[in-house]
Amino acid sequence: MSNDPIYDASQPPSSGPAPLWVWLLVLALGAVAAYAGYKALDAHQQYLAGESVRTDLAQQRDRLKANVADLTRQVEQAASTRSEVEDALKQSRANTEAASAQIADLQKQVSGLQADAAALQQKVTDLENGRSTVEASAKEAADAKDAAEKEVTALKGQLAQTKKKLDQTSAELARERAIVSPAPVGPPAEAAQ
Repeated sequence: MSNDPIYDASQPPSSGPAPLWVWLLVLALGAVAAYAGYKALDAHQQYLAGESVRTDLAQQRDRLKANVADLTRQVEQAASTRSEVEDALKQSRANTEAASAQIADLQKQVSGLQADAAALQQKVTDLENGRSTVEASAKEAADAKDAAEKEVTALKGQLAQTKKKLDQTSAELARERAIVSPAPVGPPAEAAQ
């Protein structure tokens, strides 16, 4: 041990700041990681929105199917009522004009109900087509999310490798400085001020 006040063996030799390219590399990797995280969040939000729309469409489809079933039942009831009226007309020809009016009304109801059933069936078809589109969008969003997560993992690995190389380079620089200038080096001018 030396009693030299300038040289203190308990402290490592001071090294200058890291080179600019190292800082630029760290900054670039941080920016890429932040962008990948943003894209992953965006893909996840799109996926959640698609799932919400798909759920709403499924509920509407179920409601429309129930309406179609009710209308079909009503059509069947109207058809059976029409049949009963026609049988009553065959048995008794008493009030033919009134019966004809009833048949005409029932035919209008049947036509209206069939038109309603056709319209509801078309709506069900449209909703199922919309659901297929939403499911495809949800799948694309999930694929985009998976790709973004893989990219983030890869960037984290690259960042760890770069940090390891930076640590190795710093250690090599310290060793080279120790070899090149074994004499104690005074404090930098900035530190003295």
